[in-house]
Amino acid sequence: MLKLISFLLFLVFVSCSSSRDRMAEQIASMESGLKHIQKMDTGAVTELIGAYQNFAAKYPGDSLSPEFLYKAAGLASGFNRGNQAIDLYETLISKYPEYKNNPECYFMEAFKYENVKGDLGKASEYYSKFIEKYPHHPLTDDARAALKFLGKTPADIVRELENSSSDSLKSTAN
Repeated sequence: MLKLISFLLFLVFVSCSSSRDRMAEQIASMESGLKHIQKMDTGAVTELIGAYQNFAAKYPGDSLSPEFLYKAAGLASGFNRGNQAIDLYETLISKYPEYKNNPECYFMEAFKYENVKGDLGKASEYYSKFIEKYPHHPLTDDARAALKFLGKTPADIVRELENSSSDSLKSTAN
């Protein structure tokens, strides 16, 4: 009886492992296929994003899951699916708080709120969270600048930069 239970457990382990491996291989094949397409196929992108999400849902503890969700968010972002990108970045932040690319997730979520949704309050919140959590990150200066210019028109920004530049020149001349 013990041998039967051991054998059944072995089969369950092997089938789960091979299912995971098959999913990862399928994703790698889909990624490779996208790299070789001359004209981007939005259907293939949708399918790949779904595959990334399915893998993460089925294997949430796997080290590939946050990587796949990050790739999915990048694809969604690149294909003007801002709401989907925001949801994916939020999932990464909440489910994988120690994930190495979370600083970029905060920044990109803020950027999407600002530029896709036009929700300046949420954008400000996420830029501020980013600056607070990652004060020495290479994107921190960009986040500070984004906060400074949040809600301003391009003309306002240019005017402000020109004024700042002329003030700087005046102070160095004295």
